[in-house]
Amino acid sequence: MIMAGLAAAGFAGASLLALLGGELGVRGRAYSAAIASGILLALAFADLFPEGLEMAGGLAIFGFVGGFILLFLTEAFTLAHTHHSPEEHVGKHPLGPFVVGLAIHNLADGFVLGVGAKAAAVTSWLVGLGVLVHQVPVGVSLAAILLAARADRPQVVGTTVSLGLAIPLAAVLTVMLPAPTDAAIGLLIGLAGGVLAYVGAAHLLPEAQAERPSRITAVLFAATLVVTTMALMTVLGG
Repeated sequence: MIMAGLAAAGFAGASLLALLGGELGVRGRAYSAAIASGILLALAFADLFPEGLEMAGGLAIFGFVGGFILLFLTEAFTLAHTHHSPEEHVGKHPLGPFVVGLAIHNLADGFVLGVGAKAAAVTSWLVGLGVLVHQVPVGVSLAAILLAARADRPQVVGTTVSLGLAIPLAAVLTVMLPAPTDAAIGLLIGLAGGVLAYVGAAHLLPEAQAERPSRITAVLFAATLVVTTMALMTVLGG
């Protein structure tokens, strides 16, 4: 439970960086969207999807594809657009599905912590440490998206606190209730990966290019994707 609280604090602390951003210009919004896209795609393909496969096999694939398609069909049938002109406020459509995907992601992390709490003490702390370190780049990605969306202070605080509390809430419920199966957790993780992959690829990348198409934006996205992927596979133990 201590590690669940620390993970929530690490996530919220990184997310609240959005409060320091103020009003971003076109360049700032484009760069924030590019950075967030790189982080999200790395999390989806280098962390969530492999972890889901390890826990649930084919169910994780079903969850990943299902999450991706669900958001696509939702937007297609509701005529929600994914491209904004530079004069529009960015992110009313992207922010919603991203928050849903991140909520699933954080709940899944909480489930993992709850299950780990029933294991040996050393195992439990190692799992908690992994989730804590893992949550920092997730919080940074949320901060970047909130900045790009020009969210106001109450929206930043409300979104950050709600998503942060999902971690200890899920951990407490998992400890109190029968532990979910690996297949159930893997399916949730796969679903979260599909949702975040869609937001990164279908929303944030086009958003970055629409705001400020430039080589710097492209290089920033590619560098963020590579660095985050390498970190998740090595230092962060993705």
